[in-house]
Amino acid sequence: RTCELSATWHDKMAAQDAMMARLETVTGRLEALYATLGSGAAPSAGATPAAPGATPAAAAVDAAFVKGFDELVSEFFGPVQEGAKVCGPDVELIVAAFKSALDAHRDLLTIAAKCKKPADQGTLEKALQPLLAAMGKVDSLKDRRSKAFNHQAMVAEGAAVFGWVGVEGTPAGYIGDIIPGSEMYGNKVLMEFRGKDEQQVSFAKGFRAFLGELQKYVRSHHTTGLAWNPSGGTDYSASGGAPAAAPSPPAGGPPPPPPPPPPPPPGYFDEKPKASGGGGAAALFAELNALGEKGVTGNLRKVMKEEMTHKNPNLRASGVVPEKKKPAAATSAPKAVVKKPSRMEQMGNKWFIEHFEGDRTLEVKDGNPKTAVCMVGCKQSLLQVHGKVNTVQIDGCVKSSIVVDGCVASIDIINCKSVEIQIKDWTPMITMDGCSGVIVYLSQRCVDDDVAIVSSKCSELNVVLPAKSEQEDPVEIPVPEQYETRIRNGNLVTTPVSHVGA
Repeated sequence: RTCELSATWHDKMAAQDAMMARLETVTGRLEALYATLGSGAAPSAGATPAAPGATPAAAAVDAAFVKGFDELVSEFFGPVQEGAKVCGPDVELIVAAFKSALDAHRDLLTIAAKCKKPADQGTLEKALQPLLAAMGKVDSLKDRRSKAFNHQAMVAEGAAVFGWVGVEGTPAGYIGDIIPGSEMYGNKVLMEFRGKDEQQVSFAKGFRAFLGELQKYVRSHHTTGLAWNPSGGTDYSASGGAPAAAPSPPAGGPPPPPPPPPPPPPGYFDEKPKASGGGGAAALFAELNALGEKGVTGNLRKVMKEEMTHKNPNLRASGVVPEKKKPAAATSAPKAVVKKPSRMEQMGNKWFIEHFEGDRTLEVKDGNPKTAVCMVGCKQSLLQVHGKVNTVQIDGCVKSSIVVDGCVASIDIINCKSVEIQIKDWTPMITMDGCSGVIVYLSQRCVDDDVAIVSSKCSELNVVLPAKSEQEDPVEIPVPEQYETRIRNGNLVTTPVSHVGA
């Protein structure tokens, strides 16, 4: 029995000695690694080449494609950020979110510069998660109720270009497929503000230019996919950001200890008052008794005689006591209407007459078959168009008049109220959409050559035909507003409704 115990004790001592030897070996390796990092010595042969004394994070920042991305953002995205400030808070907010996505994209580039490609999909998805979250934030800021929705949609659609980091083979081609979606909304911004607000136009063009330069950057630095470092490490944390690293400790010495934690707030160690041991009901009655009679009944009001049901039979019958009417809340003052500046300008073959009020002297002279006239948002104004022009468009005008010699194509009247149109010579078509109170004065040639009048969603439309002789008056004919549709031989037959009085 004694021999067995002795053998067991020797086995345990041998196992303990082996464990101590392994711990000493690990400790020696850690001390050697610490000394190497602290003294700024060159890394091992399997690490990413870097300048003497540089940390892996600094080596990642020095990578060519990281520097190229920084130059791209500084040169082409800086003007976009400045332009967003003049486009309104909604645009500025979504551009700021796009900048956060750019920062997450740069963090991923620094990770790729210092690390080799993750071996498993889970690690790769974890590295991509910050960028994907930033892209989702940009897309969530789109608001169709915003006046700047086209700006927001342009930026949100453009944020999808960051998905190239997960594409292998031709990532630049992926960006080329994304750009048209953003460009569609950018073209809407250009159409809305060209000739009106050049800062908005510059913003849309600048964002499109940035996406194009990003495609060139990816084609140059990441031809077949995100360029990972084949000899890099496996630390996939974004530690290679723009802020400068802290100075390294002197060679051979340990780093300084971290600062002590801040002191606790005042009264943290004070003894907290203990809750009273009385029951909840006892505490409630004690509090009520402390208030006294006035304290308990202070918020009660006296019941008037006309509100007492035992003195009013009518109230007993209905069972409802009428509530006293409260004074109506004061209504807020109506918002002041902002008057837009008036403009009469020729741009190429187009004339723009906008936001005039009470001006009866507007004229477009020397019109030709290539001229287009657009009258927008005018009130109580008169416009005369001399010569045969291509088209005339009247949009959003109120109590205004227009006299046209003739048109090659058509006269279009949109969302107008109480307007008058006179054609002196001839036009093949007159279209009206969403209008009310429109009067059209036709020439004899329009009547003879069968002019077409097309209307939709309109009311109170009247057409005035010229008098047949000097002794007769012009004839005013209303355009039907009510129709009757019947089924005849499997087809719908629609005719205007006529009301015949007794």
